[in-house]
Amino acid sequence: MKIKFLGTAALEGVPSPFCRCDVCKASRAKGGRNMRSRSQALINDELLLEFNPDTVWHFQRYAFDFDMIGDCLITHAHSDHLYAPDIEIAADAFTHEHNTINFYAAKSGYEIIKEFTDRPNSRAKVALVTAGRRFTTSKGYTVLPLEADHDKSADPVIYLIEKTGKRLLYAHDTGYFPESSWALLKACGRLDLVSLDCTGCIGKRGEWRMGHMTFGTNLEVISRMKSEGIIDDDTILIANHFSHNGGQTYDEMQEYTQRFGVITSFDGMEVEF
Repeated sequence: MKIKFLGTAALEGVPSPFCRCDVCKASRAKGGRNMRSRSQALINDELLLEFNPDTVWHFQRYAFDFDMIGDCLITHAHSDHLYAPDIEIAADAFTHEHNTINFYAAKSGYEIIKEFTDRPNSRAKVALVTAGRRFTTSKGYTVLPLEADHDKSADPVIYLIEKTGKRLLYAHDTGYFPESSWALLKACGRLDLVSLDCTGCIGKRGEWRMGHMTFGTNLEVISRMKSEGIIDDDTILIANHFSHNGGQTYDEMQEYTQRFGVITSFDGMEVEF
């Protein structure tokens, strides 16, 4: 299985266009991996995670084949994870000879997307997902949505995704997991890859445990996962979804997280497992 991190930032991006903080100034000056677009990922070139305002830019930058993408999982209804107006591009008035794309979202996201998929000549569909209930995508991925600790009005979930005997957890946006999610994770067996929300970076501006996480909270999650047999020493661990408000550039984050065996993600990073 392969995952490509198309974007790795929180809502504001890094650098943020309206900010002159040290992180934004340093990231702009250094460039490269320090520049982050909004978080989105692609599994095996066919399963998209999130449909955010940078989707068109990611498509153009990485030249992936949208005709191969049959499914898109939405974690929640916030605009940096779901920018539904661009779904209209999949309608006949804007595109030609494109396969149907299937969106999967919990209640708030589902209702937002449905407004566009119900329009005449749309080539997109949407299915409602519920935390704790498995489903299978059109491309044959088994997906288990899990309850997330985030803004409840956005109906947030995180996703355990499985295919051909490989399992990954995509855990954005969330704080420390609810106990209901821990119970389901423990029952699912070993994970091959875990991507954890690290919006608050290494916590120099305070530890974040609710709504989002800092790296200290990531380590707490990792420790519990190991003790409960959810991961082992061969599991690939990734910190992802960063805000400039966390206080560190990519270079600073990577230098710190690698001491703990955790990869700091960057835009365009690809991992096979």
